[in-house]
Amino acid sequence: MDAHQIVGKPTPKLDAWEKVTGVAQYAGDISLPGMLFGKILRSPHPHARIQNIDVSRAQRLPGVKAIITGKDTPQVKYGVYRYCSDQLGLCIDRVRYIGDEVAAVAAIDEEIAEEALELIRVEYEPLPAVFDPQEAMKEGAPRIHDYAERNLVASPVVNFGDVEKGFASADHIRHDRFETAGQAHCALQPFSVVARFDASGKLEIWSPNQSPFVKRRVLSNTLKIPVSHVRLLKSHVGGAFGGRSEMMSLDFCAALLSKKTGKPVEIDYSREEEFTTTRQRHPMMIDIKTGVKKDGAILAKEITLIADTGAYASTGPMVVLNSPFIGLLAACRVPNFKYQGFCVYTNKPVCGAMRGHGVPQMRFAVGSQMDMIAGDLGIDPVEMRLKNAVEPGEILPYKSRLTSCGLKECIEQASEALGWSQRKGKLPKGRGLGIGLGSCITGFNLGPRTTSTALIRMEEDGEVTLLTGSVDNGQGNETMLAQIAAQELGLEPSEIRVISADTELTPQDQGAFSMATTFVTGSAVKRAATDLREQLIKIASEALEADSADMEIREKGIFIKGTPGREISFADAYQLSLKRDIPLIGKGSFTPKIDNLYSKGKHEGQLGAAFTFGAVSVEVEVDQKTGKVKVIDLAAAYDVGYAINPMAVEGGIEGSVSMGLGLALQEEPVYERGQMLNADFTNYAFPLAIDMPPIKPIIVETLDEGGPYGAKEASGQPIVSAVPEAIANAIYDAVGIRITSLPITPEKILKALEEKE
Repeated sequence: MDAHQIVGKPTPKLDAWEKVTGVAQYAGDISLPGMLFGKILRSPHPHARIQNIDVSRAQRLPGVKAIITGKDTPQVKYGVYRYCSDQLGLCIDRVRYIGDEVAAVAAIDEEIAEEALELIRVEYEPLPAVFDPQEAMKEGAPRIHDYAERNLVASPVVNFGDVEKGFASADHIRHDRFETAGQAHCALQPFSVVARFDASGKLEIWSPNQSPFVKRRVLSNTLKIPVSHVRLLKSHVGGAFGGRSEMMSLDFCAALLSKKTGKPVEIDYSREEEFTTTRQRHPMMIDIKTGVKKDGAILAKEITLIADTGAYASTGPMVVLNSPFIGLLAACRVPNFKYQGFCVYTNKPVCGAMRGHGVPQMRFAVGSQMDMIAGDLGIDPVEMRLKNAVEPGEILPYKSRLTSCGLKECIEQASEALGWSQRKGKLPKGRGLGIGLGSCITGFNLGPRTTSTALIRMEEDGEVTLLTGSVDNGQGNETMLAQIAAQELGLEPSEIRVISADTELTPQDQGAFSMATTFVTGSAVKRAATDLREQLIKIASEALEADSADMEIREKGIFIKGTPGREISFADAYQLSLKRDIPLIGKGSFTPKIDNLYSKGKHEGQLGAAFTFGAVSVEVEVDQKTGKVKVIDLAAAYDVGYAINPMAVEGGIEGSVSMGLGLALQEEPVYERGQMLNADFTNYAFPLAIDMPPIKPIIVETLDEGGPYGAKEASGQPIVSAVPEAIANAIYDAVGIRITSLPITPEKILKALEEKE
């Protein structure tokens, strides 16, 4: 069969019919006999000591079946990193933000559970709170966690080359400050969980999540039950974007309430809880000093970054290293570099993983400043980016090798798609029209978790079943994996039955993060399919007395090439395998060769097995009377290595553009002393369908040496990161004002226009 008969072809998602017909089952759709409904009591204070919790009145309410507080839990802290595991399923002695979990109730219906929460009496001793990360780092500021001096979760220092020498040799130096706001995930499906403890002590959990095996381990630790007694089961996911990669309090509380009552328990977050108590993007303040030659070549950069991680660490330590390592050094040559990052606790909602994971903030800053420097020197911004862009085979400052790189191709194709050379600086004056460019990169590093195993089983009737621990969050992972298996076994993707994300049935997988599914899980599936194919060929070649090199697989059979009628069906091969004691199960496992650069103090090695690149060009129209910005055209070029499913890649580009537009122009959680004031879809502004511009998706293929068929990542993260800098640069081109903080609101534009005049 043709090497690219299945992969590389646009393929509709296997679960599309389930979703459009309403058959798809989400966690909130699950109904079990005797199921109870849970609610969580939350702190009204940003920082306070819990002196007493009285649940007696709530316990007497008819219909209430169980109430738990922190004293009823094993009191095991959890977190993304062991050294900063700082969160409890329910608080014991202190609350650290408005919304922190204090108690949970299970009742026969949601209304009774809500009423029970109102009957619980909590005595608090308010404590001083701090909401600004710069204030939180000062000596004498309220300490949010006892172990964290100056409220620092992590403060990495990174040095490469000789920065002072680089600046001394520079012809031009700029120093600028940039700020970015937080951003909510705004997934259409709020968090929801159903937990069931059975009589044997086994826990079953239905929950939309990106990493069932990771969540299983955390539940095992925090509930103090064997990991083999925890089963995470698949449910459809209504949006993830990094926000469902951790265990949340509702998972823990539903499980413990089920254990206490002996009944299944469902907990659903409200939209307000979704906004305030899950995870958001980290707000950042970034100071950048850059020295360049007259021709635009970068000689040195010095960066100070402050990230507000909120009340708990979550992925904060990773974010403050992802920002420079991926957002800058993996995309741009910087021979001399000095960096100081600060991940800081505040008494605000928690920030964690979100599409790009620290990179969009850094790209907005360094990409904006690159255009500013290009303007200072009279150099075209595209030319300056190409001059400083990394290339295939290059060794990055932290000793990672770029196994493939299409950054320059992305920059060139994205700019050409909007006619950059013909239009840059030549658009009609006074109309507020401008074009701008942004570029970016994505990599990943999950350390020892970055591994995947896949099994492909031949059934008695010749059908094929793929078992994978991976999760499909809506981006089409199951379809992509089915395409890989089908390509190797001579089948159509629809002929591959996929069983995924069940920790009791499916093999180990790291979860759906960044490029992990395409690159890691895809490689494991390809190996499993190859293993099964070789077994089938061996059985058929022995039965047909033919050389295995002369065999081919297609149409659910094994054939002798060029010899019609000499074949064995998959079903017959299965029967033959029973007689030979050869179980037709293909096995494949893959672990990329990477180093855990984010372990404490280690900053050199192979950060990612592959990196993906992207560039975005935009045309904007700025209304100088209202300050409103309209993106009227956009092109996005994306180096995915090889597009296994181009239809899904283009869909990912479009979704990433939407998130990037929100980050650039609209989205900002608004707080007053730790209380989020716009925690609903009415008051939190984010892009709607009518806000989306025409999008020209451009797929760039560079065929990476490590991925399946040369594929890398296709989640769209570089596109999210490139959009804000492209828009900021286009606004400057349109009306000559430079906005250095996100989001770029009409108020900021009008103020800048007034100051310019």
